Amino acid sequence: MTSTSNKKSSSRTYGGLSESERVDERRERFLEAGLEVFGTVGLRGATVRVLCKAAGLTERYFYESFTDTEALFCAVYERENNRWREVFMEKVPHMPQDLEGRSRASLDVYFTAMRNERLVRVLHIESMAGSERVTSLHHYHTRISTEMSAMLIRLDHPDLNVTDEFLHSLAMAINGASAAMAVQWMLGDYSIPQDILVEVCSVMVKGAIQELRSRSAPIV
Repeated sequence: MTSTSNKKSSSRTYGGLSESERVDERRERFLEAGLEVFGTVGLRGATVRVLCKAAGLTERYFYESFTDTEALFCAVYERENNRWREVFMEKVPHMPQDLEGRSRASLDVYFTAMRNERLVRVLHIESMAGSERVTSLHHYHTRISTEMSAMLIRLDHPDLNVTDEFLHSLAMAINGASAAMAVQWMLGDYSIPQDILVEVCSVMVKGAIQELRSRSAPIV
């Protein structure tokens, strides 16, 4: 009797949504609230009460999906990183094939995404100032982005006579420089035209690739 009753209760729908769908919907509201709150007052300034107010939900529902504010921050950070990479990879097949056109298109996609101040703060500032759990997640996604960039460079320029370690280091340097520029761009209220940032970073990428192509000896 009890088992049957529980099954009926869990499969019941309210407003056209099952219980699991309502849990997912509430979790999504907290993720959206987290991006707004963490992107304005920061991880240390965020409290469960503030996050609940932003989500329009009670603390009961916060703890339904998250153990603490850091757990929500990590979920927001994961989601936004995955979203950004998905958008980028969807656009890659439609980008120009030449070095200059491809680098410009890639950088334009990145800086367009970074026009979101909340996103910049979460991805590039707050993720560096959290606990070991937060910074470990940041380093993990940095490695993923580095590997993705290195893979794309290798695919686009198979003639480059460099080791994988060298290529990963180059990708890390390019990504790091672009992220640093995005932070300064945001802190400066986006006063610098986006096409200038794209051009500057494009010069950096083209210069690096052209220099490597000009070297006849293997780099180890």
